[in-house]
Amino acid sequence: MNTQNNRQGAFLISAIMAVVLTALFLVVPVTLTFVIAYILALLGIGMFCGGTLYMMSNPKAFSWFAAFPMTIWRYITAQLCLSATFVVRDLFWVDSFPLGLFVFLHIVLLGFFAILLILIKGGKDIIQMKDAEVKQKVNTLRLMQADVESIMRQHPQHEESLKKVAEAIRYSDPMSNPAIAFYDEQIQRSIFSITGLEGNDPASIPEICESILKQIADRNARLKLMK
Repeated sequence: MNTQNNRQGAFLISAIMAVVLTALFLVVPVTLTFVIAYILALLGIGMFCGGTLYMMSNPKAFSWFAAFPMTIWRYITAQLCLSATFVVRDLFWVDSFPLGLFVFLHIVLLGFFAILLILIKGGKDIIQMKDAEVKQKVNTLRLMQADVESIMRQHPQHEESLKKVAEAIRYSDPMSNPAIAFYDEQIQRSIFSITGLEGNDPASIPEICESILKQIADRNARLKLMK
């Protein structure tokens, strides 16, 4: 419901701005400069509405996409100030500014803000990609920790050794690197080897835990050197 109301609000705000802008035809003499300014302002309003809806369609990236309507709003403000300067000059001064200069400045202004929007979108995509990578790596470590804690419940007599492994995994650097993928897999295989042990009191668990601790330390040391 909130999303629907927000969408309706975006359409309503855009419609009000368009109506107010159109009402200027009642009080301002119609010139070619004014008509061009009117069309460009409608373009800005359309961009504002589209940018707002685009933001609402991506609620998980709201903080990034909120920059879209704000940037477009700045574009509209700059555009209206530029248009007002030329329209007023055209109405009240004999030597008005060249129409070509008016159009050129608007093209430059649109290009500048279009580049800003592209950079915002590109930055958001990079951050989201890195965030997804970090989450995946964090989840891998959490699964390792969960496996060790599960083994701990099955073999409470070796809780001390297993707890050291769980803590080492917990405080390991969640970042990773393709160059150390082998070491991550090695740690996982070692943990799986514990789960495959049979008997109520496998004597080799402490030994395997010591080996895993060395693997984790080696993995973290190599990762630190790569930063």
